Amino acid sequence: MDNIGDLVNSESTDFLISLLVFIGAVAVVILIYRYVIKKLKKRAAHTSSQIDNFIYDMLKMPFLFLLLWIMLKIYTKTSFFDTKYQNLIDHSMEILLIVTIEWIVINGIKILFFYLEKKVGAKSHNSFEVQGNMTRFSIFERIIISLIVVVTVAICLLTFDKIRTVGISILTSAGILTAVAGLAAQKSLSSIMAGLQIAITQPIKLNDVVVIEGQNGRVEEINTTYVVVKIWDKRRLILPINYFLDNPIENWTRNSSDLLAAVYLYVDFNMPIEPLRDHLKKIIENNPLWDKTLANINVNNMKDYGMELRILFSSPDSGKSSDLQFYIREEMIKFIQQNYP
Repeated sequence: MDNIGDLVNSESTDFLISLLVFIGAVAVVILIYRYVIKKLKKRAAHTSSQIDNFIYDMLKMPFLFLLLWIMLKIYTKTSFFDTKYQNLIDHSMEILLIVTIEWIVINGIKILFFYLEKKVGAKSHNSFEVQGNMTRFSIFERIIISLIVVVTVAICLLTFDKIRTVGISILTSAGILTAVAGLAAQKSLSSIMAGLQIAITQPIKLNDVVVIEGQNGRVEEINTTYVVVKIWDKRRLILPINYFLDNPIENWTRNSSDLLAAVYLYVDFNMPIEPLRDHLKKIIENNPLWDKTLANINVNNMKDYGMELRILFSSPDSGKSSDLQFYIREEMIKFIQQNYP
């Protein structure tokens, strides 16, 4: 009995010592790792490129996690004396490794698309071309990451003997189709296809100005299943991505951002038009909101009480167009009040 007790105490002491050594080793490795990362980031700060900083931010945690996994793997192989838990530990470590690799791959995909976005943005001076490419990259990135997550879940399921068939069915195309049909996921699949279609044909792009359901807003985010539109009053309109293929929408910046806008004035038949044209030219000539393309006044209609005048003008984008509308309307009314009360 004394020998058994001594053996137990000896194993407990060895386990405690090995655990303390492991904790100390982890602390040392983390300190060294942080020092190396700090030096690399300091070196990257002296470069003009943002890509190296983004790489460090994306990969520093996954690689630290992988380093700690290696240390934990060595520790579990050398320090656990009770082998009845060894299979459970090995299985947990295997899943942990799969998740860690998935983390690194996903962040690698993000780095790739970040590099492509910066490269395309630097080469092109056409904002609409840049926005179009950004939209494609955003949608493709989300779809690829979603597929990686699905494959990772399937691989994790393959490590369990009792549910191995579930993982196999997810990885095979026939299994995917069966799961889609069985789980009524057809709508989700159609949303992903709609996202691909929008990425390729681009009826909308990031930062496009659109009118949806009578709401004027700007496309803020395009995901694989929904689109976020920022309304002028800072509310967010969230719509399924299929909506943009199934319903008519107004896109004010489809190919260019310049717009035509109008201001209407209702005046007496005795109101002369030429002074108004001269005054319009005077107030708009040096206004930075005007793109110097079009500005004129025409009699648009006649009512029983007088004339309907339409002031038609152009502007670089929707925001400047609205501000210019307010300015022209106020200045023309002020001119009529002062000169033709």
